[in-house]
Amino acid sequence: MFQYIKIKNVAIISAFIVFIISSSISFGLNNKVFAAPIDLPKVSFNHNGGISDLSPTLTVKDKIMTKVGQPEDENKMEYKSLIYAINRGDTISLNFEEEPSQVDAFLIDYETDYSTLWALEKTPTGEYIANTPSPGLYNLDVHAIYPDGEYVSYSKLLNVVDNDLNLLSLTPQNNQCGNEITLDKLTASGNPATSILNQVINQPLIKELSFGIIDELNVQLNDVKNVCGIQLGLKNSQNDINFFAVQSSTDGSQYSDPIVFANTGFSGELPEMYIYPNSVEAKFLKLVPLGGTLEKGLGITDFKLFGP
Repeated sequence: MFQYIKIKNVAIISAFIVFIISSSISFGLNNKVFAAPIDLPKVSFNHNGGISDLSPTLTVKDKIMTKVGQPEDENKMEYKSLIYAINRGDTISLNFEEEPSQVDAFLIDYETDYSTLWALEKTPTGEYIANTPSPGLYNLDVHAIYPDGEYVSYSKLLNVVDNDLNLLSLTPQNNQCGNEITLDKLTASGNPATSILNQVINQPLIKELSFGIIDELNVQLNDVKNVCGIQLGLKNSQNDINFFAVQSSTDGSQYSDPIVFANTGFSGELPEMYIYPNSVEAKFLKLVPLGGTLEKGLGITDFKLFGP
């Protein structure tokens, strides 16, 4: 299914653990909203010697998805000085009460029309680089899978600041991942259950259609482009956590190591934006479902590709 030169252990663990979850949780998933958490492992982050706890927002265990809280959405700029501040490009480390099997970390802007997730780059020492295109309020979201199969997401509102402010670097045309890239071909391979998308289609036909059970989604551009993000609408995204990996290639033969993403569970039916830690050069991309907590495969209702 994957094609790449060398695969990271984290990707193997991610796929393995997620498929265990996917196979052990039935399709009749119950959804409890904002119930009290029970014995959830605690998580904190360390930044320049300071330690701050993250709040659990969502958990999936024993066939039940429970929203135990919601990401902070304080749109109160007068309180920015009271929110934990970090500099763009700073490194943070995560402290777990119970060691997870898989961890992914994001900085998320929930205040935009489409929730935007910036994947945090992990350093060789296990820290994460907090980088966003511009200063502002972001939720630090940590998605953890524990050895017993429980999935928990945690959140903490951060004020990302820039001590070396360069106004020119903050202009949207230089800094945002917002230029939509035209797709040449889009192919869904596998066994779509309710879809005609098992053949090459044109980009406009993707809208309002859903995939059934697929092995992978293959994207081809008309030339090598700089790719920095994906907009992906997922069916039943408010009741289901989906994991997927994205790989890129310039020649369609040798693919990069996969970058693993997961949706937030708080976006409703709107598409979410998934931003790479760094833009990549690609003519071909491969999106591989790693499993979900409710449905097998990805129910995709919207797909767009973006460059810087």
